Amino acid sequence: MARKSRQRTSRLPIRMQLMLPIAAALMGMLVLGLFQTVTVWDEYQNATDAEVLAELSEGLDDALDRHQSELRPVVTSLINGGGGQFDSAVARRETDAAFEALQGISDSAVARFPELGNDMRTLFEKSAEFETARLAFDALANGDAEYGDDEVVAAFEVYRETADQIVGVAAILPRLVNDAQISAHLDSLAAVMEAGRIAGQIQFTVAADLAVLNEQGAVLVSRQTLGEVASLAGEFDQQITEFRANASNETATTYKNAMESQEVKDAQTAMGVYLRGNIPTISPAGFLDAQGAIVASLDATRDTVIAFMQDDVNAMREAASRTLLTTFALVLVLALTSIISAAMLARRISLRVDGVREATLTAAYDTLPKTVAAVSQAANANEVDRLLQAAKRQTVLQTDSRYADELDSLAEAFSAAHHQALRQTANQALLRIDVEAMMKTLARRGQSLIRRQQQVMEALVEGTPAASIPDEWRSVYHLLARMRRNEENLLLLAGGDPQRRYNHPAGLEAIIRDAVAEIEDAGRVVVENQVGARLETKPAGDLVRILAELLDNAASYSPPTQSVRVTSRRSGSEIVISIADDGIGLAPEPMAAINRRLAEPTQLNSELTATMGLLVVGRLAAEHSISVQLHSTMGKGTLALVRIPASAHAEDPVGLAPADRSGTAAQLALSARAANLPVTGTGAETGAPGAVEPIVPRPRRAGAVPEPLPVAGQNYGSQASPKGETLNGGNGSGAPAGPAAETLDVTFRKVNRALETSGRVNGAELPRRAPGSRLLPGSVPSARTGGGGTDLDPAEIRDRLAGFASGIAAAAAQEQRQ
Repeated sequence: MARKSRQRTSRLPIRMQLMLPIAAALMGMLVLGLFQTVTVWDEYQNATDAEVLAELSEGLDDALDRHQSELRPVVTSLINGGGGQFDSAVARRETDAAFEALQGISDSAVARFPELGNDMRTLFEKSAEFETARLAFDALANGDAEYGDDEVVAAFEVYRETADQIVGVAAILPRLVNDAQISAHLDSLAAVMEAGRIAGQIQFTVAADLAVLNEQGAVLVSRQTLGEVASLAGEFDQQITEFRANASNETATTYKNAMESQEVKDAQTAMGVYLRGNIPTISPAGFLDAQGAIVASLDATRDTVIAFMQDDVNAMREAASRTLLTTFALVLVLALTSIISAAMLARRISLRVDGVREATLTAAYDTLPKTVAAVSQAANANEVDRLLQAAKRQTVLQTDSRYADELDSLAEAFSAAHHQALRQTANQALLRIDVEAMMKTLARRGQSLIRRQQQVMEALVEGTPAASIPDEWRSVYHLLARMRRNEENLLLLAGGDPQRRYNHPAGLEAIIRDAVAEIEDAGRVVVENQVGARLETKPAGDLVRILAELLDNAASYSPPTQSVRVTSRRSGSEIVISIADDGIGLAPEPMAAINRRLAEPTQLNSELTATMGLLVVGRLAAEHSISVQLHSTMGKGTLALVRIPASAHAEDPVGLAPADRSGTAAQLALSARAANLPVTGTGAETGAPGAVEPIVPRPRRAGAVPEPLPVAGQNYGSQASPKGETLNGGNGSGAPAGPAAETLDVTFRKVNRALETSGRVNGAELPRRAPGSRLLPGSVPSARTGGGGTDLDPAEIRDRLAGFASGIAAAAAQEQRQ
């Protein structure tokens, strides 16, 4: 049996099916890893944001510090009455450099935090007014302007608003970062920057007021200035409180240590006296220096806050980078490890499954078919057992000793299934051997009984003229011959050897004549163009059976009024015998199925018992390398071609021509023969007494009943002689038995027309029968609902028509006998 590679469907191979759960778990792990990576990436972005904000806060602090440093000499000069005795060029350059650096930092900050755009834009717009304010300060320093002039007041307002804007931007930064620690640093930095700005403003306001009070000789502080300073002092205390709430321990300690200097204490004491409305004993310059110590302490605190914030930002960024890289590397390593492990596991399991599959297919398509074929040909039980044990050893699936899992169980299950199949095959073979032995015994007993019946009939007609033998006896004798052939077929299919028909090589003429004599309608057979040849003893006997089955089928499935033609010819080294009939033919599909059965005969089963003859033909033809093939056309008949190879031919003996088997006189009298073949050894024509003439149905008309028509014309032996004699020695001018020959073209259409034509029998007209009125219920399929008609199989139609025609012929024969 050829192995058929099954086409793979949309279903996944087992390797992919094994990897699917692992791939699903891997996808889940990758998703979780992705989430973790996103979280770490967010932390990394927070670290970056904190770094940007820390840099921005540092730039703001530097700008505020440079801004206050630029303004401090101006205020000091005014308080000391020094006029223009100060150099502000260096301070101004440092302020401009700080704001230029802040401009670069703010660009990246605004890119990450667009909400800072407006505030930074306002800050730089204020810083752009420094040049105008500086001109006013220069005029003040040169004595061209007074402190109370509008230009000078506006210049101080520009610097104050710039400081307020810087502190305002610093106060926004804590809200832009997600890390609590960095946010606390930014809050504390914003608070200390605001406190430093307020401290500087208190320093300028109180020092200036003390200078004015000293010039006026006043003993109390004016209420307006006192209220302004008190408000600034309250704001300062609030910012310090907020700073302490958000500052780390390190920055709080730094602030505490910085505020413990003597100058700071002097400034605080002076502020306490001043806020009570009294004039402190400290000079304006002394207060300016003492309050400057507080401002310096706050500057130192700001630097500490920025330093610790930078450390925390760097640590946070490093931790985020390290976590991000570690998470990404871990996810990648786990993914690669899972994929490689899954692939290796799937490949190993797939290879093992492929091994089991290959071993199973080898057993299914190689070992088991060969064993089944060998067991089916086994002649006894010992041979069956030997083949079974050998096949069991071959169908044991080999497994890997390193594994003991479900695949091993699967391999063992397949081995068990194969062994069960082998056991069932052996049981079937033993049953077949037993059935064949039983069939052989029954067939031989049937042969013996039938042959005894034939001998009884032959003894009854021994010495009786052929014309005196009743036709019924010939029919019974033929039925006995048909039963004998059926028993021989059963014996042959059971593996037995039927009795030999010949004891020596036989001529093709005798073979065809004996084959024709085997069928009931031998009188319809016309033999043409016989080839002179001899066949070996065994092929000759089997060819008689082959031709008898083909002739029987041709006569059974063709109209009884038509002849069956047998022709032989040579084709190279072969002899071709053709058997043609004018039946209704076969469709291409059934014809192809029959030819396949003839070319590849199988075992006899219940489905093939109805066509057992074809199986016998196939078996015998295969034994002698004889080719049998059918050709058919619907409505035009069937042609059977039998090709006899040269290996079956026998050489003619030199100087000796063995006589063909003819049988006893009783056998010849009881046997049927072809319409145009003489009785062997008699030289009689086809109309000789004892010749079987078929009865042909035909239409009847009113009046005298015409004589029955013969099936064929004059008989011949081989060719007509110039004198008109027949080739078998008969007188060609002699009238044959029965009426004169006429060309017959009786078809099923004529049969139907004959039934519809009114006629008379003994003066009475036949009654017209209504179709289907006398049929048994269920004998034919009921008509379809909807007017579709009866749905009959073509083979069933053919069988019914043949039976119908046979019935017409039998009725006509009965009528003529009466």
